[in-house]
Amino acid sequence: MGNKKNFVLNCDVCDSRKMKEEDYADYERILINTDLLIVNSASKSILNRLPATINQDTTLEIEGDEEITIKSVNGSYEISGDTVVAQHTVLVVNGSLCIHPGTEKALESYQKIVVNGSVRCPNSLESYLAKLSINGSLSIYPDNCVLLDSTFVLDRYFPLRAREGTRYYAEDMIVIRDQTVDLEKLSAKNVQFLTKRLLVPENLVEKCVPLFDEQVDFAVVPDGMSLVFGDTVLDQHLAEKEGDCLYVYGSVSLSPDCDMQALLRTLKKLVVTGNVTIKKEQEDAFRKLDAEYEKLEFRWEGRILENKVSVRVDKSLLENSPSGVLVQNAAKVKISKDLSPKLLLDRLKICNCAKVQCSEEQESAVAAISENVAQIGNSQEGEMPGIMDFVTGVLSSKMVNADSYVL
Repeated sequence: MGNKKNFVLNCDVCDSRKMKEEDYADYERILINTDLLIVNSASKSILNRLPATINQDTTLEIEGDEEITIKSVNGSYEISGDTVVAQHTVLVVNGSLCIHPGTEKALESYQKIVVNGSVRCPNSLESYLAKLSINGSLSIYPDNCVLLDSTFVLDRYFPLRAREGTRYYAEDMIVIRDQTVDLEKLSAKNVQFLTKRLLVPENLVEKCVPLFDEQVDFAVVPDGMSLVFGDTVLDQHLAEKEGDCLYVYGSVSLSPDCDMQALLRTLKKLVVTGNVTIKKEQEDAFRKLDAEYEKLEFRWEGRILENKVSVRVDKSLLENSPSGVLVQNAAKVKISKDLSPKLLLDRLKICNCAKVQCSEEQESAVAAISENVAQIGNSQEGEMPGIMDFVTGVLSSKMVNADSYVL
């Protein structure tokens, strides 16, 4: 091991209970990236003495060295009444986990469950959540319900498939777009829906009332309007296809090459529950529309630099970008010192970046043009030089990538 400076381990589950200090003492540095670290009192002491940096989501302490079964799943996973689980099983799910009612026996067999994603659990099993470590959203749903998609579109075939006397649950909302849905058939079958919101045409509201409890929020599409569900691009062709009165549940962007005069002739009414994004030159024509919306925004028409590790903004770039420069989704943005605050304010916009490096004189201007930026200035705070040096020397390291690893 004398020629191995560093040891790097990337895994879902790292079991350190059997590790021997002498096996790792020759490494200059040790880096362990894991979702779940299993330790006992002895291995904790060893790791504290070694030059180890550990990035873990969850630590599970188990005294003794009983055999642990590791099950790692990349994607969605369900725990149902048919799930067979060996004792002392650790489950790691990199995706969504759905726990069904009546699975107490399976849940009792799990030593630990780690989920990097969303979890759905019936309220009768909420006490078992102590076994879970969740890096994502948690949804508790009522027992004795059939689970639907979080956003469920109720089509005209559903009344034929629905089971008599059944309760159906959709976490976020149920959408009725087709006005031919036989809601009376669902009422005759004594079907009930549980959800937060119902999006429904106005003429079907009365028929929906018996199917939903009093807590549901009704979002009503006015009579005479066609529902467009979700974010959409608007042009005259959409209006010709869907109708001259549109109710958009979502946000709208106008097609850059939209024939505004044709749109004005075709579209009589537009209701948008979200924002509308247009080109600046489309504003005068758009304001002639009978339109309701949350906020009007203008499309960025300048240069865009995005999804990069590092971006350097200099005088040449800004002076040759008369419509401005948008930098977004970058780890680091470096502002050249010769850029004046005025030029920055006139030509640059920064969004969703981790750090912007600039001079003290530029800081106020950079703050004014930045949105969702973690750090602005020339400070080195927040950086980890030791780790950066370690990563730089990774080619001289022993690296292990595994689903589970025993030290």
